[in-house]
Parts: sequence; structure tokens; C-alpha cells
Amino acid sequence: MSLFFRIQFRFYKMRILFIGDIFGNTGRRVLAQRLQSLIKENSIDVCIANGENAAGGRGLTSNIFKKLRKYGVHIVTGGNHSFSIPDNEYSFLDTPTVLRPLNYPPGNIGHGSTVFELGDGRTIGVINLQGRTFVHEALDDPFRIGKSAIDQIKEQTSHILVDFHAEATSEKMAFAQYVDGQVSAVLGTHTHVQTADEKILPGGTAFISDAGMTGPEDSVIGMKKEQVLRRFLLQTHVRFDPADKGPMINGVIIETDDTTAKAVSIKRVFERIIFQ
Repeated sequence: MSLFFRIQFRFYKMRILFIGDIFGNTGRRVLAQRLQSLIKENSIDVCIANGENAAGGRGLTSNIFKKLRKYGVHIVTGGNHSFSIPDNEYSFLDTPTVLRPLNYPPGNIGHGSTVFELGDGRTIGVINLQGRTFVHEALDDPFRIGKSAIDQIKEQTSHILVDFHAEATSEKMAFAQYVDGQVSAVLGTHTHVQTADEKILPGGTAFISDAGMTGPEDSVIGMKKEQVLRRFLLQTHVRFDPADKGPMINGVIIETDDTTAKAVSIKRVFERIIFQ
């Protein structure tokens, strides 16, 4: 086999692993044990993970961000807890490989999009947006802001992935339809429940309403179920603590065509983990 043929064959597809919301210590332990082998088994080119709940179920810290990178995550995205950082240690948000929602008001620290270069020279743009339906923050329009970011990033790379962090399934679906054919994937996060609606839209954009949660399955979306039940039953304030039973990993693997940047496949990842 000639060197030219091997290079052409190697670059035919890009394989992207997206990890659903990393929740607390359990989610971090899952990645520490499983991520490297998962990347190797699936010939992953780039790994992106939502890490806004990685610090005790709420927020992210500089130290945890560094650990996620060490485990094999290339880019960490965020959401409504991106600024829930202990002691206001926000400076690490200026790192290009950690994102917070792009449609937060101007003047906030951090980046809402980035273009990442793989080891082989290929590039991928990543955009982090937050939905507005059922959300209390006064955010800018993710549709308008997202479309503008896509147009700008397309000047640098055709491969673009969007983490759309939102409550409403309809808002995530609507945005995916809005940008179908303009990005490689629109992946929903935030609800911590993996949906079974993964698909490739007519224009070639991979979509799933929610990639799920990497953390404790024996919980209510990551928190101890007894505490959450008490809150629902009594309708009074109850402090929630992260659960630690039933470790699992949720996410999706997307394969894109190197030439067109359109998705050719999307597959859910769901594994229960036994800690070594």
C-alpha cells in the first residue's frame, strides 16, 4: 500500500466522542478508568465533554479541568453552572479548550466557541450555547448568536459541533433543524437523561436531544434520590448532595466525512462501570 493511499484512507473520516454531562466525583472516576480505553477501542480522533457539573455536581474548577484533560478530554463545554465556581476562580475560563455558553451577556470571562487542531492537522470548531426556554437567566438569542458563530468558524473549518445546553427538547430540535447542513452535529445536554432519538438530519447534521450523564445512575439526575424525594414530597428546601452509586458513562460517537464535514453515523454510548 502506498503512503499516499494510507494517508487518504486515514483521513476519510473524523471520529468524535462526545461525553454527556460529567457529574461529580463519580463521573470523574468513570472517565479516569474508562475514557482512554474507550477512545482507543473506537479510534476516536477528538473527545469533547460537558463538564459544568464536574465539581460536586455544580460547576467546574481549574484543577478538575486539568484532570479531565489528563483523562483524555480535548475540549470541555459548559452550561448554566459554568460560573458556579468555588471562590470565584474564573481565570481558567480564559483557556481556549474550556467553553461556557456563547450567548451569555458580553463582558463575561471565557469563550463560547473555539477551533481545535487535532494532532494530524485537521481542525474542528466547537460552539457552546444555552437555551432560553424554562431558563431563568436573561440570555441572548442562541439561534442568532449561534448562526453568527457558525458563519465565522466556517472561514476556518467545515467540521463544527454544537453543544446546545437546554431544558426544552423542542428548542434543541428547532436549533438543529435551523442549522441542518451547516454543522456536523448538534448535541443536546443538561437534562442528564440520555434520549433515544439520535439521527442524521436531511442536510447531514447529526442530532440527539440529550447525550445523557456520566455519573451515578442510582440517583435523580445525579443527586441522592432520598433528598430529591423529600423535596418533592414536602415542598420545602432540602440540600442536595451528589449520589455515588451505579457509575455509568453516557455519550455519543459521531463519524463525519472529511471532505464534506457531514455526519455519516451517530451512535449512543451507554455503559455501566464497575470501579477497579
